[in-house]
Amino acid sequence: MDVALERAVAVLRGMAYEHRLHILVLLQAGESTPAVLAEAMRTDVTGVAHHLRFLRDARLVRRERRGRHVYYSLSGDPTKRLVREVLHYAERLT
Repeated sequence: MDVALERAVAVLRGMAYEHRLHILVLLQAGESTPAVLAEAMRTDVTGVAHHLRFLRDARLVRRERRGRHVYYSLSGDPTKRLVREVLHYAERLT
């Protein structure tokens, strides 16, 4: 399989789960910690951390450690545009 195709599959798998897409939507507002994301999603931090690892492996988010805290953010403008376009596409389906 072509390398670009493999990366596209990894990205789409990363976004294909409701909680992961929700995390990406929340991160559009800026960086956040797993605890803040979990509170916003009304779920547990452990589950959010699992999804963040998956999103990081798909290169959709990046993390930065500052002291004892870890902050996550979208990996860049292409990711922001992708999330925006996916949501826009979904809205047009209704």
